Amino acid sequence: MSEAIERFDLRLPANAKQLLMQAAEISGNTLTGLVLNAALDKARDILQNHRHFMLNAEEWRQFTETLEKPPEPTEALQNAWRDYEDAGLE
Repeated sequence: MSEAIERFDLRLPANAKQLLMQAAEISGNTLTGLVLNAALDKARDILQNHRHFMLNAEEWRQFTETLEKPPEPTEALQNAWRDYEDAGLE
């Protein structure tokens, strides 16, 4: 079973479209293919950076220490937890 195809409309300045069309022609691609591939590459980069992060040795030490010895909850956090429990959202 094939994946559904959806339409995505885009408004852009004429000079931007001309630039994209030139790049598509030079690369042997269609305008749609060029824009779609570029947008997908950028989306993957953004999602990759959002899902994964790099820590240096000191940052990693602080991170694991915080996991092992979490700080005491602040008054604001305690109040927020009480509000959550009082709202019956559990």
